[in-house]
Amino acid sequence: MQSREQDIYNNCKVLDITGTLLFRAGNRRLEWYLSRNLAHRIDANTIQLNFVNKGSGRQNEPFYLQEMQNMCTVCGSSTNLTMHHVVPHQYRKYMDDKIKSRSSHDLLPVCTLCHDKYERHAVLFKQHLSHCFSAPLEGVGWIERKDIGKGMRAASTLMSPSLDKIPKQRIDQLRAIVNEVVIPNTDLFSADSQALISQCQFGVGVWAEHSVLKELMSMDVRIRSPGFCTHGEIIVDVVGHHRTNSLMCDQCKEIAAAGVPALVTSWRRHFVEHADPAYLPNHWSVEYICEQN
Repeated sequence: MQSREQDIYNNCKVLDITGTLLFRAGNRRLEWYLSRNLAHRIDANTIQLNFVNKGSGRQNEPFYLQEMQNMCTVCGSSTNLTMHHVVPHQYRKYMDDKIKSRSSHDLLPVCTLCHDKYERHAVLFKQHLSHCFSAPLEGVGWIERKDIGKGMRAASTLMSPSLDKIPKQRIDQLRAIVNEVVIPNTDLFSADSQALISQCQFGVGVWAEHSVLKELMSMDVRIRSPGFCTHGEIIVDVVGHHRTNSLMCDQCKEIAAAGVPALVTSWRRHFVEHADPAYLPNHWSVEYICEQN
């Protein structure tokens, strides 16, 4: 897990036209308003809007108005910090916008050491969800390209340093396999390789072009079908429609019955129980409201 070189929180202030604090933001957000002449600078870390905003921002939510500390929420370290997604992105990205709009509540600074330790527990929880929700971690809807796999193995052998030890009859078989796989799948190759393949059809076999063999070896044996669904997509869909099944443990049945907000709180609770964070921000809570009204 790579740490960030800059502070995670800039703690800049955005004021409304009356001077009331609306929310805190990063430097890039401030520059966005300033570059469009939507605000003017009060000081190095504060801007004030030049227009009357429609909503009240985060005025009634202390969590979003407080100054955040650039330190690990688990151990308190101020070095080697990463931004941890308490609710993994692979689930949250499929949630409704009214839930995703509150995602910053579940983005917390964690040092690389604590992050790595917790992720071991997170992987186990994902595996548990995978079983209960019949949602494989690799997703559902893969297409196996057995011909490409066969061609990859043949190309790999033909590129082997010990090719001279292989009987000529076997080499001829491998070359034939490469030709049989590559020519019908020319459209899968780069433009340069396609040109070489076209030339080879009228002369020496494709097997003689090392660049084509290398490209063949790097291809994916499995590709996603049009109906492919990710692990996170399946789980959010099941929970969003309150579907349960006989494979689910009691906890997962409760999550599915309660809906997506329960999935959010389950990940928050998992983080608290397994990471044991001693420096959580003020007003952060497992039960913090999940949906934007």
